[in-house]
Amino acid sequence: MSADQLVPNAGDRNAEKILHPDPFSARVKLFSALLILCAVIAYFPAINAGFIWDDTPLLTANPQMQSEHGLKEIWLGKNTCDYTPLTLTVFWLERSLWGDTSTGYHLVNILLHALAGILLWRTLLALRAPGSWLAALLFVIHPVNVASVAWIAELKNTLSAAFFFAAIFAFLCSGKNRNTRHYLLAITLFTLAGLSKGAVVTMPIVLCACLLWMKKKIVWNDVARLVPFALIALLISFLTIHYQSRAVDYGLISSDLLFRIARAGTVVWHYLVGLVFPTNLSPMLPQWQPDLVSPFVYLPGILLIAVLGVFVWTRKTWGRPFLFVSGYYLWMLLPVLGFVWMALQQQTPAADWWQYLAAPGIFAGIAGGVVMVSRSASKNARLGLSVVVAVILTLLLVQTWRRSAIYQSMETYCRAILAENPHAWIAQNNLGVVLEQRGELEPAISCYRQALRDNPRYLEAHNNLGNVLAAARNWPEAETEFLSALHLSPANAAVLGNLADNYFRQGKIREAFATDGAAVKADRYNPQRYVAFGRKLAANQQFEQATVCFRNALLLNPGDLSIQLNLVQALVAAGHGEDAFALGQQALRTAQESGNQQIVQAVAAILNQSRPPAR
Repeated sequence: MSADQLVPNAGDRNAEKILHPDPFSARVKLFSALLILCAVIAYFPAINAGFIWDDTPLLTANPQMQSEHGLKEIWLGKNTCDYTPLTLTVFWLERSLWGDTSTGYHLVNILLHALAGILLWRTLLALRAPGSWLAALLFVIHPVNVASVAWIAELKNTLSAAFFFAAIFAFLCSGKNRNTRHYLLAITLFTLAGLSKGAVVTMPIVLCACLLWMKKKIVWNDVARLVPFALIALLISFLTIHYQSRAVDYGLISSDLLFRIARAGTVVWHYLVGLVFPTNLSPMLPQWQPDLVSPFVYLPGILLIAVLGVFVWTRKTWGRPFLFVSGYYLWMLLPVLGFVWMALQQQTPAADWWQYLAAPGIFAGIAGGVVMVSRSASKNARLGLSVVVAVILTLLLVQTWRRSAIYQSMETYCRAILAENPHAWIAQNNLGVVLEQRGELEPAISCYRQALRDNPRYLEAHNNLGNVLAAARNWPEAETEFLSALHLSPANAAVLGNLADNYFRQGKIREAFATDGAAVKADRYNPQRYVAFGRKLAANQQFEQATVCFRNALLLNPGDLSIQLNLVQALVAAGHGEDAFALGQQALRTAQESGNQQIVQAVAAILNQSRPPAR
């Protein structure tokens, strides 16, 4: 039996068995295993890929991922521009399992993507959609989804999709069987999806469309069943908008309504072309600045409305399935079309991973069309169609396999973006970071300068350029860049700290101390701010003040051996030998227990200097 035979024809006596097969039956296991296998093959190059883009600040360099206190901060929504606590909790758990080894993170993403494909298949079966397994296969292997699967940070896409499709499936099962348990499960799964990614707030309307598809009408009981989903969606929407508003607005895109309308139509067609002809996909597109006076900029949107209008007009005949899949697709895209402000749209007007939840609508339409044509074709025509479909699927899988390779490292990803969009300022900056870490200072400086030419308000590039100029001992220019960054964000502790270091290297002691003081004030709960200030004070022979800084740092992080070592050294230099000896002995025991021989030797040497005289 083929996968498409799982979808019944009208009047099939075994419809219920086919529409709701035993999840542990041999054929369900087989087709599920095939989807998993295809996902692993398609994304095999990504399994050993590294960390890219915002994987580092989100995961490997995120203090929240390193303690139970961080888990509390995640759910309280601290230090984030997007409220996705369940996704971050999964990262927290993964960090405890995989550490800084990227393979485990990639495997989880790939398997979640395959699970989302399986749940999509089961959901389309419940909707009596022809070609349901083929649609799921397209979803699993299509190259438009590579960013969502091969990029660790996009766990929020794969995780939310699994919960999203599971919630729809549970809801449909609850309506068929009047099963309260399935209904409550659907509400729970939707809540989990919303805590994974806010884009799933579109679900209540999707459920309404599913009911119309199944029953052709909605009664008041159906409306009542949708109310909890609508309330949860409103809460998630509020949280998403609230946290997105924290992000920096660089003023790079217009807030004009006409601009947003003109761009939305073009973006939709861009997405559609990428689904049908995925040969020119780009992770980051150049910003588009349309001439709003010209009527031609509105043609894509007008054409889109016209096509949708035809489907509405013919909804009682051949247009009904087209209206369903196109309506689902456009509705799922609505949050990312630019009508609601999104921080990432300052970098690109469209991104492949933004249509991850929308694309299954088009895949279902394509797969359904293929199956319906096959059913009405002759035997030879069906054979030819099968060959064509097999070739297309193979090409898609190969394309996905090839695109997965660009996610091998930050450098391969940035260079892939810049090859297609040289003005991608954030890619220029991130490439500069890679080059700087390799010691290639001049190429790094060129990258940062190009990023600032494309976006003069990019604080991170000013800060990074200042650091690399300081590393090249070009103190005056470095100072200019740090001051430019502070003009954009006067209380940025990281930039203040870098400027203080730059002042100190130039011998501007008073300015260095004042700036370090401002950095401590801006980030008073960060022990490293006190350590940086304390080291400068100690280097300037101000040991008493240095001990105050190190003590404050130690209060915030009592177990940090390096802070204890700094305090012991400052106490010795300040003439507090007994205090230094007592603290040094404590630090020595801790270092010996942890096996940190470098600290052991350093503390032992200090203890020999600070040992109080025998009485």
